[in-house]
Amino acid sequence: MKRTTVWAMTLVIWTSLMLPQPLCTAAAEAQLAPANRTPHTVAAHVPASVHQPASAEESAADTERTITSTAMADAVNQWIHNIAGEHGYSSWRQATWTSQPLGPGTHGWIIIVTSNGKTVGYMVIHAAEPDKPDSYRLTEYGHGDKPLFSLQTLHQALVQLELIHTSYQTERLYYAPLHTVWRVTSHGSEHYADAKTGEILPLDSFSSQSMPLHALDASTRLAPKHTIISSRQLSVFDPYERLPWASGEDVNYPSFGELQGELDARKRLTYAAAIFNGTITAPLAVTGYHKWSNQECFLLLEQNGQRAVPYEAAAILGKFYH
Repeated sequence: MKRTTVWAMTLVIWTSLMLPQPLCTAAAEAQLAPANRTPHTVAAHVPASVHQPASAEESAADTERTITSTAMADAVNQWIHNIAGEHGYSSWRQATWTSQPLGPGTHGWIIIVTSNGKTVGYMVIHAAEPDKPDSYRLTEYGHGDKPLFSLQTLHQALVQLELIHTSYQTERLYYAPLHTVWRVTSHGSEHYADAKTGEILPLDSFSSQSMPLHALDASTRLAPKHTIISSRQLSVFDPYERLPWASGEDVNYPSFGELQGELDARKRLTYAAAIFNGTITAPLAVTGYHKWSNQECFLLLEQNGQRAVPYEAAAILGKFYH
């Protein structure tokens, strides 16, 4: 009898081991597969139609997965290496990353950078030329635990929209710096949330027609071979402490060199972005700059963490105030 019992228990255990085991989520796989360990990095894309689970992190379990190219992985790793030496980016030295595609026709990707299991920043990259899929340019980057197009930010927006327990479609849209939104479609209605803050935006639609054409033309040419040759980091401040951007006179800088002189002298400047054709004004503290070896300059702005955006585009889309 004892032998029969032991044999039966052994059979049950052996059978259970043969049952298929659940796959780990794409988010967990991304953390277990560092980008610098293999040129093929899993890219998690929020599907066109999902039912939001209990937490935003769990939504990664139902993902459409793509594989990045070796050229893209090499480009991302080189940019991470180049940026990691700057103030606030030291955690990038041992970072891993995942990529997610941006909206249709943009030929762009959001790169989420993580270190020791925590989000530490992001990059936005685009194809340098649509007909050259293996060449890339860096469009924007930043550090902090609230990156652009964070699933936590999306979750926050869904709570505000009271869509957390309904079916919906989501899409990441990036047409220019600061013109970045989550588009959420539910039951025939479209809603737009800021991709950095999660704030619900008063927009009826969103496309490349939602901004000046010359802002779209202010694209970067920042290749992986370029490096940061000079920089300035200033203290963060609250742009709402004083409101010159609401009623004061703006300061005109004909060239970046003049603005650079002000920042090197540690002058406090507020940048007021007039986005979506002036529908929304977003005042942001200017906290420095990065100047790259191809002479392109990125303005450092504070918005739930640092955002480094091309000065050329920022000058078109907003104004500066003392």
